[in-house]
Amino acid sequence: MRSLGIRHVRSGEFTWVALEPRPGQLHWEWLDGILDILARVGLKAILGTPTAAPPKWLVDEYPDILPMDWEGRIRNFGSRRHYCFSSQVYLSETERIVTALAKRYDQHPAIIGWQLDN
Repeated sequence: MRSLGIRHVRSGEFTWVALEPRPGQLHWEWLDGILDILARVGLKAILGTPTAAPPKWLVDEYPDILPMDWEGRIRNFGSRRHYCFSSQVYLSETERIVTALAKRYDQHPAIIGWQLDN
């Protein structure tokens, strides 16, 4: 990437299930590795929150986070933006995962910015 003139990399969006494959089981190793490599080679990262893609386990546990269209039809898991922006459960869960992400990486030397959602 550096040889191509790239200096900044975005990473992290749509990764909720990779960060938390099961409720409460956070797996940081893969993202640690990416950010550490970027820092080592002098690239900077804009870290995205994973909130644009809630994991299937979250939807299964709280199906009321799925969005409804103007005709009352529920959009299923896997569609783009498969959550309701005003769902209190969705808001609480996104606050939880984003807070964990920020606490983990707030001082990482590769990170120069945060992308809030996608």
